Amino acid sequence: MTSLGFVGLGRMGGRMAAHLARDGNDVVVFDRRRDAIDAVESAGASGAASTADVGAEADVVFLSLPDPDAVNAVVSELEPTLDPGAAIVDTTTSTPEVTRSIADRLADDGVTVLGAPVSGGASGAENGTLTVMVGGDRATLEACREYFAAFATNVVHVGDDPGHGHAVKLLNNYLSNTAMVATSEAIVLGRQVGLDVETMCEIFNVSTGRNSATEDKFPDHISAGRDVGFALELMEKDLRLLLQFAEDNRVPLLLGSVVRSQVGCARTRFGDDGDMTDVYDYLRETMTADECGD
Repeated sequence: MTSLGFVGLGRMGGRMAAHLARDGNDVVVFDRRRDAIDAVESAGASGAASTADVGAEADVVFLSLPDPDAVNAVVSELEPTLDPGAAIVDTTTSTPEVTRSIADRLADDGVTVLGAPVSGGASGAENGTLTVMVGGDRATLEACREYFAAFATNVVHVGDDPGHGHAVKLLNNYLSNTAMVATSEAIVLGRQVGLDVETMCEIFNVSTGRNSATEDKFPDHISAGRDVGFALELMEKDLRLLLQFAEDNRVPLLLGSVVRSQVGCARTRFGDDGDMTDVYDYLRETMTADECGD
């Protein structure tokens, strides 16, 4: 039986690891927070004392980490303990360049790397309905497909380049974040002239303006007074990684810079832990004189 490892048990990783354990897999996990390990142990996983111990015990190691720097650090700890034939599956929102670099380095040790970021948020991780965009060796993907099925309903092979999964992930988040900013501006303007938010979203959703913000974030979260659960710190991080990716490939993203600026201002206003829906509140405060109290 293939042994699975999972390093990084946050809002996404903890839920994915728990699904893998509940599916009957042999899963060994590690996180710097003991309570995160305890939560996944309750689903049937085994806790490890360190990242290196995960590498020593697992044939396939999943990663779900905060950023590319964390990925590099964790892989450096795993590398000495991984056996030839092992695989790393990185679900982190990282950069194509980091993924390619790690894949090239570990190939010399006989270790395969799949760049396999996910989309669907914490609710998708909880419900096992994530989308996985996979870059890397197709045969390794097929060998791991049954594990992806534990927490995902859509698994797409983007290409043989290990970095291509992370490239698509950054582009997807760019579109999602841009939709949030643009929809917020449109709704602020509509409210200013007396339009109802619910009515606007109803029309947008059967028209060409339909997007993830009109379908989900406004009707199901903002209008209902519920957070999405995605922090402004992470939203801005994704945009920063996107712009670095674009710069590395000499493609200017003018709109991307504007969106990052707006999200950064919202983060300053509401703090790192502010919800991505606070972008709307920030724009509502700053766009209209009445709302600003002028």
